[in-house]
Amino acid sequence: MATLLTGTPLTFAATESSEVVEADNEQIPVKTAITMTTDVWTPYINPQGETLGSAARMIEMIGIALGKDIEWQYAPYDFAQAMVASNKLEASFPYFYTRQRAEKVLFSEPLFYATSRIYFNRQYLNQAQATEELSVLKMGRVSGYSYGEDLDKIVSGATVYASEQQALLALFNNEIDLLPMTEGVMYATLSEYFPERLQLIQAIPDISDRSPLYVIAPKTQQGQKLIADINAAIAMLEQLDVLGSQQAGESIAQQVDMAQLVAGEGYPVILGQFKDDSGKTKYLTLPQGTRVVVIEWSDKIMQPSDNDRLYKNMMDLSRVVIVNGPHIGKELLVRNLHINLL
Repeated sequence: MATLLTGTPLTFAATESSEVVEADNEQIPVKTAITMTTDVWTPYINPQGETLGSAARMIEMIGIALGKDIEWQYAPYDFAQAMVASNKLEASFPYFYTRQRAEKVLFSEPLFYATSRIYFNRQYLNQAQATEELSVLKMGRVSGYSYGEDLDKIVSGATVYASEQQALLALFNNEIDLLPMTEGVMYATLSEYFPERLQLIQAIPDISDRSPLYVIAPKTQQGQKLIADINAAIAMLEQLDVLGSQQAGESIAQQVDMAQLVAGEGYPVILGQFKDDSGKTKYLTLPQGTRVVVIEWSDKIMQPSDNDRLYKNMMDLSRVVIVNGPHIGKELLVRNLHINLL
C-alpha cells in the first residue's frame, strides 16, 4: 500500500531544546559579516562563482536586512553540522530539522520549504513494484542529507553516496532500487548531468515529505544572538512578502513524454477521439506535426506481447494533451502509430 507522509511543519524558538553555553560577562563584538557555510544543492545553492540559487538569495536578503555582508564558504553538510555543533563555524544552511540535530545546534525559524520524494528507475521497476515492494527494495541516499523526519525513517540503512550524481548513477546502473531526493534537486541534477535519461526516473506516488529548512548555529551566546537576529530578519521579510516569491521561481518542470503526430502508412489522416457529454465518441482531425504530451500510454504499449504480430499494438489508443495547433489544450485518444517521440 502507498503511504502518505504529510510531515507537519515545525516552528519553534531557537532556544527550545538543550542549554545554551553561557560566555563570560564580556560584550559580544559586533561583526560586519556573517560567515555562512553551505554546499552545492542546485537549484537552491549553486556552485561557487555561479549565480546564487534561490535559497542563497534568501540568505543574502537576510544579510541586507541586518546590514551585514554574507561571506559564503563551502563544505560537506555533515562536516559543517559537526563543526557548528563544536562551535568551530558561525552558521550553516540549509538543514531539515531533526531531533538529533536539535540536541547539538540551534535552529532558526523556517526559511523555505522543500518537498522530498522517493524515486525509482522505470527501466527496472514499474510503479506497482516500487510502491508495493518498498520495504524490501534496496535504498540509496546522499551523505549528510536529511529528507525530513518522515522519509528519514524509511531510508534508514540505505547505501550512502557522496553526491547526487553518484547516487543517480547507482540508480541508473541498478545498484540501488530507490533514491530519496528533494524534487527541485532531482530535476536540476537530471537536467544538468543526465538530460537524456530524465524520462527514466519517476517518483513513487503518494509518498512525500514537505518540510521547512533552517539556518543552524552553535549553542553559544553568540549563536543565540545570531539566530535571534536572523529570526527578526525572517519576520521582516515575511511581512514584506518577498520570501515566497523567491521560491515561486523554483517550480518543478513536469517530466513528460513530448511527441509529434505523424501520418502512418494507410492512415494519412490523424484522428483524435473523445467522448462528448452524452458519452458518444467524437473525432477531431489533427494536422501533421501537431505536438502533444503523452499522459497515458495504452496497455499494449506498456505490456509485453505474446507474439510479434503487433498491428493491434499500433492501432491501440494512448491518451495525449494537444500543445499547439487548432485543438490546443484538448485531451484526446490517438493511435500509437501516429506518435513520434521527440
